[in-house]
Parts: sequence; C-alpha cells; structure tokens
Amino acid sequence: MSRNSTRTPADRRMRRMSLSLAAAGLPVCVLGVVYDAMWLLGVGAWLLIAAVLIELVYRP
Repeated sequence: MSRNSTRTPADRRMRRMSLSLAAAGLPVCVLGVVYDAMWLLGVGAWLLIAAVLIELVYRP
C-alpha cells in the first residue's frame, strides 16, 4: 500500500496560514518588548499560539 505523498491545495493553504501567523507574530512580539507595550506583546503571543495550534491540530 503506497500512500500519495503529494500535498493538496488545502494542505498548502493551512501550512501557508500557519507560517504567515508565525511571521506576523514574531515582529509584533519584538515591537512589544522594544516599546514596552504589553498589548503588542499579547497580540504577538496570541498570533504565535494560533500558529502553533494550527500546526499541532492540522497535520496532513
């Protein structure tokens, strides 16, 4: 039994969403630390949490 190892468009879309959330969350976290703004740090943290959750839950 061979399994088809190609990714579907939905798989690529979810991977791209996860990477874009992580790419957006990291600079926001850094800006929150630099400007000492707790709300920016919180927003960045939630973006990173969402990216990690998508990677953990949606495994093709």
